[in-house]
Formats: sequence, structure tokens, C-alpha cells
Amino acid sequence: MKRLIFSLAWLVSACSEPGSSTPTIPVVDVSTLEAPVAQAIGDTIKELQISPKNSKYWANYAEVLQAHQLYEVAKVAWDVRLDSGDFTPGDLILMLRCEEALGQEIQGLAQAVDSALLEQPNLTSLRFSRGSTRLRSGDLDGSKEDLEQALSQDRHPAILLALGRAEMSLGQIQRAQILLEEARTLAPGDADIQKTLSPVYLQLGASELAEAERQRALRGPKALRFDPAEVRMAQRAVSSSANTDRAREAMARREWGVALVWLNKIIEVYPDRASAHARRGMCHLMTNQMQKANQDFRKAIAEDESLAMAHRGLGVLAGRGGRPEEAVTHLARAIELNPEDSDALGMYPIALLKAGQIPEAETAYETARARFPKNRILVQQWLVGLRSMGRADQGLAAARTALQELGEDAAVLHHAALCLEALGQVQEAMAYHRRSVAADPKSPSASRFPKSGTPG
Repeated sequence: MKRLIFSLAWLVSACSEPGSSTPTIPVVDVSTLEAPVAQAIGDTIKELQISPKNSKYWANYAEVLQAHQLYEVAKVAWDVRLDSGDFTPGDLILMLRCEEALGQEIQGLAQAVDSALLEQPNLTSLRFSRGSTRLRSGDLDGSKEDLEQALSQDRHPAILLALGRAEMSLGQIQRAQILLEEARTLAPGDADIQKTLSPVYLQLGASELAEAERQRALRGPKALRFDPAEVRMAQRAVSSSANTDRAREAMARREWGVALVWLNKIIEVYPDRASAHARRGMCHLMTNQMQKANQDFRKAIAEDESLAMAHRGLGVLAGRGGRPEEAVTHLARAIELNPEDSDALGMYPIALLKAGQIPEAETAYETARARFPKNRILVQQWLVGLRSMGRADQGLAAARTALQELGEDAAVLHHAALCLEALGQVQEAMAYHRRSVAADPKSPSASRFPKSGTPG
């Protein structure tokens, strides 16, 4: 990966004459940052150069920096925005996050938040953010006060979760249970709610409920942050999307090790990102790291049950592990979620075959062939599966049918020859081997003939 090896110091020289009150843009060294991140920072600095007194540009600059965990420089930009007096409730929320990440007070922020909430008591997002910050800092009474008022305005699962945690810390276990169970009803797929409910049940002596909560499959909407300012800042995190693009490109080139590098970077920052775990599981699968693949696929499904790639991966692992029924379940789910997944459609008939569901396997194969009539790999998988199950006669018939549709396909001809050999029809098998080599001299059938000559 090429990185942008330069500094933006030339962009951030003083923008005003001596004695002017124009703020000086802080220097940012981007020599160790990825190119998209450096570009995003550079773009916001250019805005500031054009209009350094525009506090909105300072807010944009702070958001981009904070989105990429550059909190110290972000704090400088937030200071300018706060001093201008021209800030929004969303700005105050992000300043609270920055202050918490740094463990350093932003001068005047507490007073600004107090004033904003006094003037506009219905700023639910800001009150929730301050309550959450107080909770994490150990100010339980202050946290509860904020969160109770926020909850009276919006029974959002994130607020219920935070207040439930505050009540649990204050020893009010039964109230915590009520709040958390309501949160789970509203956001049944949220891992944080699940992780908090389990110890609550344990404290209430309900060990079976605690274990059920720990084992419960996660699915559905999650209790994500809901303030537009936080959503907007998250969308500025170009490094994650850039790394995702790089991982996809590497996987398309079958460069599994390269893809793992980028996926690891994503998961390091976003440990619960289901799609990244699904892709990393596929990379581990393709590099024969089965245990790691299994962990990633299961983590992906725990976070998002609707990921077809993760179900397909678990189906492959179950098939290789001699668990055909489990393979059938996961592959069927993968096809249900993504009917255009040709890999899952090709593996599903084999899984059914190995599970002893012969009529269903035949139907699944015909369905897959009808959907992807030109998919040669699908045919090859089916022929291998039939032959391995001792159904060489059925495999030969399927090969002949496929040859009528696909023409002289070297691989299909080779598998037809193997089926004939299994049936004891050696002379006819050699004829098919010759046809396979004629279609592709690199066919495995070439091993049946002397290297010095050509098949006659």
C-alpha cells in the first residue's frame, strides 16, 4: 500500500498578518496516514485557508480529525468553534466525545451545554450524550438525572440501555431489568444490550435466563447512536471504506493475505463490523485456517444474521467437517438471503446429496443449472459429488446432458471419463479423455497418455 508521504505543514502556515485575530490553522503531519484520510484532511484545510474566520469550516475540520481519532488537533479546532459562539447542539455532542476521548476538559464546554439545555430542554440527543459521558466518568447521579429526562422525551433503545446500566451501577437491579428488557424488545439485535442483561439476570438469581441471553442469536435492528451529528461524523471516516474497497479488490484477485491486512485494520477500529468478519472468514477459509474462519463467520452472524457470505462459509466448513445436515441448513439460508450466489447454489446440491436427500439434491441441481446455465464449475461440482457418492452412472448421464449444452468442455469431458472408469468402461473412458485433451491440452486427462506423444 502506497501511503501519502508528505506533510500538510505548507498548507497550515499563518493565514493572517501580524496583529490580526484570525485563528492559525494547526499543523497536521499526515505522513503516516492513508491517502484518503490525508486527502480528506487536506480538503478541509483548503476551506479554512480560503475563509479562516468561518467557524463552520473549523467544525468541518474538527469532525474530519475526530472521525480518524486525531483528537488532540480536533480539540484545537473545537476550541475555535466554541469561542466563536456559533455552534450547534450537534457540535456540542461531538465536543463531549472529544473531551472524553482525550481525558482533557474543553474550556467552556460544560457551561455551553448547560446553557443549551436550559434554553432548549427538548434537546434529547445532547442530554443523552451528556448523561452517557457522566455515566462513563462515574457520575452516576448526574447521569441518571440526564438519562431519566432524555427517556421521558424518547424511549430510544440506546437511552434505555444507558439508563439500565446506571441503575445497575446504583444497585437498582430490578429497574435495570425492566429498562433493558424494553431496550431488547426495541433492538433485539444489539450485542451491548445482551451483554448487559446477562449479568443483571445473574444478580437476580435467574441463571437460566442469563445463559439463554448469552447464547441468544442476535438479529434485527441495533441501538446505534441516533444523533445526526454523530452519524455525519461516522460517514467522514473514509479510512474504513477505503480499506473495505482494498480488501474487496484483493479478494477479487484471490490475494487472500493482502485482503487480510486491510480487513484486520477495519476490525481493529470496528470490532463488531459483521461484513468485515464475514470477508475475513472467507480469507481464512481460502488459506485453510479453518478455526479462525469459523470464529469470524460465527461472529459475523451474531452481529448480523442476514449475511449470506457468512452462512455460505459455515456451510463449507460443516461440509468439510462431515456435518452435512448443518451444511444444508447454512447453504439453504445463504441462498434464501442471496439467490444469485452461484457458489452456494453449486454447493447446496452436494450437501443434500451427502445428507442422503437424493431427490432434493437432484431438484436443487436442476434449479441451479436453470439459473446459471453457463456455469461450468457448478456442473463439475455435481459430477464430483455424484462420483464420490458411488453414483457414477448418474454422473455420466449428467455429464452427457451438460456437454450437449456447453459443448466440448475439457473439465466436463474429464469427469465423464472418470465416471466411465468407475463403471468399468475403460475403452469408452479413453475416448472421453482424448476429447478432453483435444479441447484443452492442459486437461488432467493428459496424464492418461505418454508425454512424448499425442492422443490418437
